Amino acid sequence: MAVRERVYYSMLKIEGTDFSGGIMNNIILASASPRRKDLLKLAGVRFTVLPATGEEQISTDIPWEAVEQLSLQKAQMVAKSHSLEEGTLVIGADTIVVYQGKILGKPKDAEDAVRTLLDLQGNTHQVYTGVTVLKKQEGQWIPNTFWECTDVTFYPVSPEEIQAYVETGEPMDKAGSYGIQGTFGIYVKEIQGDYNNVIGLPLGRLLYETKKMGIKKKKIIKKKKKLCIFDLDGTLAFTLDSMATVANQVLTELGLKELPTEKFKYYCGDGADMLVRRCLEDAGDLQLDHYEEARKMYRERFDKDPLYKVSIYPHMMESLKALKEAGVKIAVCSNKPHVASVKVVEELFGDLFDVVIGQSAQIRRKPAPDEPLKAAQIMNVKPEECMYFGDTGTDMQTGKAAGMMTVGVLWGYRTRDELIANGADFLLETPEDVWKIYREKKDD
Repeated sequence: MAVRERVYYSMLKIEGTDFSGGIMNNIILASASPRRKDLLKLAGVRFTVLPATGEEQISTDIPWEAVEQLSLQKAQMVAKSHSLEEGTLVIGADTIVVYQGKILGKPKDAEDAVRTLLDLQGNTHQVYTGVTVLKKQEGQWIPNTFWECTDVTFYPVSPEEIQAYVETGEPMDKAGSYGIQGTFGIYVKEIQGDYNNVIGLPLGRLLYETKKMGIKKKKIIKKKKKLCIFDLDGTLAFTLDSMATVANQVLTELGLKELPTEKFKYYCGDGADMLVRRCLEDAGDLQLDHYEEARKMYRERFDKDPLYKVSIYPHMMESLKALKEAGVKIAVCSNKPHVASVKVVEELFGDLFDVVIGQSAQIRRKPAPDEPLKAAQIMNVKPEECMYFGDTGTDMQTGKAAGMMTVGVLWGYRTRDELIANGADFLLETPEDVWKIYREKKDD
């Protein structure tokens, strides 16, 4: 079995100490952001929230310098305004959105939010997060400041769609007028870099930097893996011919050119709506004039026969049955629409799976961790008691964001390099290796 092990920073536990004065550990998050709190919790870090108070000032319009200055000021505000023990870490962070070199702050009003999103739609922008870690050592605060940048590309979005989003009120407290973990995330075409950085905290880099600072790792309590969660397309089942055939039928009826089946390896992975958008663009409809019609046609045909040209990968069934016989719960999390996901899984695998979760309006699509976390909640297991299997970079980001052991499979639609770049802990060559890696890593 060819399994490549990678450093998995989300398994790092940072040692905490009890203090007087009501502070119960020696890691302080100088931010009230619920998203940053959630990320640290997923990493297993014990911390106390002490938001920075006061007004920050920047003396530069260079994005990476600005976020470094802001993160440092936030951390220093907390360090100076509280009596903190030797060895305490204070973490400050600040995130900005940049488009064509201009820093975009939070919108002044709804009209400002609409203007900003009209600029960002159909284009690529940057999200910068600066992080400062202050460590109290011999009475002095030792700083470590760094930044990360992620490129985010949106599909074209109509003024009507933007207006409807702004009317929800969601963008009003967010830099760049959107939150990638919110409903506007459905328009993301591509992310180059750390997904968590866009949310507000480059978690892997943060934990790596604390490790470099000599922060001791607490002994990890091993958790037996109780739940294995699988992506559907390209992981459990071969669906490429199915997607390509249906999509090309739709394109032909719309008077557009057909596309090679091989290209669907890169069209899929982010939900049916994103697949349709990518197909239309490559077929020549750059303005997505046919999007609503094509989307409806594609969904109707798949809902009618989601099993068309779909097959289980060889030896996958044997691995799944071995997991079940060992008492392991198994689940499916897919960006395919929920109704279609349930139908495909039940037709292919019967009642073998304990939980099936597909894309819906109530659950954010991957790489947001909602689906696997929901599956874990239903099965009453903790994220660290789960293994997540998938074949794309999006899947690897999903597993990491959920705080689960993340396994990339090489029989699917994407490359080894993509899986590694997006944080795979292990790589598998064949479906038979699913059972093998569970036996080897179930107690890690």
